[in-house]
Amino acid sequence: MSKYSAQGGLTVRRLRNGDTLYLTFEHNSNPLFQAVDSQTGSVAPDWTVEANRPVVTPNVGSTRGNVVTLANHAWSYNGSVLNFNGATSGGYTLDATGKFAMNTTTGALKIMANLASTANMANDTLLYSVTATVGGVNYSLSKSIDIQIQGAGASSYFGFINASTTQLNDTVTQAVLKANLWLSTSPVTSFYVKWYKGDTAWSAMNGQSQVTVGRNDIDASQLIIAEFYLSSSDATYVARAAITLIDTLDEIIVVPYISSAQKEVDTGSPVTVAARIVKAKDGSVLTPSNPTWAFEIYDGNSWSLLASASASSIQVTTAHTDQPDGSTHEVVVLVTVSFDSLT
Repeated sequence: MSKYSAQGGLTVRRLRNGDTLYLTFEHNSNPLFQAVDSQTGSVAPDWTVEANRPVVTPNVGSTRGNVVTLANHAWSYNGSVLNFNGATSGGYTLDATGKFAMNTTTGALKIMANLASTANMANDTLLYSVTATVGGVNYSLSKSIDIQIQGAGASSYFGFINASTTQLNDTVTQAVLKANLWLSTSPVTSFYVKWYKGDTAWSAMNGQSQVTVGRNDIDASQLIIAEFYLSSSDATYVARAAITLIDTLDEIIVVPYISSAQKEVDTGSPVTVAARIVKAKDGSVLTPSNPTWAFEIYDGNSWSLLASASASSIQVTTAHTDQPDGSTHEVVVLVTVSFDSLT
């Protein structure tokens, strides 16, 4: 049996001083989700109401615990750069469209208007970029996030997870995860949840809509999946949701990377994802003894497992990304490795 294991599924930035930066997003209690009635055009939740507005706050952490200063916050919506030149209220400055507002100090983005409509019933994308300064050296970071938009219907369920934080360290030692379920345009008050750590059942937490995850539950990073059932006796779930938590101070981290010359999936041109084991303290790449690799490809929308491999890499093809209706989904590659020792 292997003595050690580590898991990773995040893109990280290695710095010239051997440090590594993680960029994640923190959310308030409102999900990045809207449902629209194709007949009436009504949208829910209504983001013109302040209490319903989602807020996405960027969070950058250092594996060495170094101070990270952020500047030049910027957001794009569906490929268009947002220009925050409007009125300021409550610390947020409106953009030129009036749909978004940003806290220029933290980079937090608040959605001010409804984005879903009968003319926009597909997912939207936000892209965040920032300049991070560590030890007097500047680094450019960026990360995208999807806004889930779907047509409202009698069986349109949507599940999501709210986390008190997505980054753990020596001062923030646990995260509280709360599962939420919506049907069409309204929240569901009674449901049953099954929890998973990746593809491994976390049975001790089943039936709880809120769970606490500590640093001992995470090997560098951990994908947590929630399956939503209408009752504990149901055999089929109505929705799935997932969130990735990281421990920025874990000694050993697994860093997935695209090892193929092809960097984006296209017809007849797959992308190969491999991984390195990295010592967080100095950024050095380590060689495992007797490694056992497990790669898994998840659909980024449904969080269903699409493929797996026990080799040291996996290929992502259009069979994983392309949908029967002609749309495409992003995928998430999760990597786990067990090993006897490291050199």
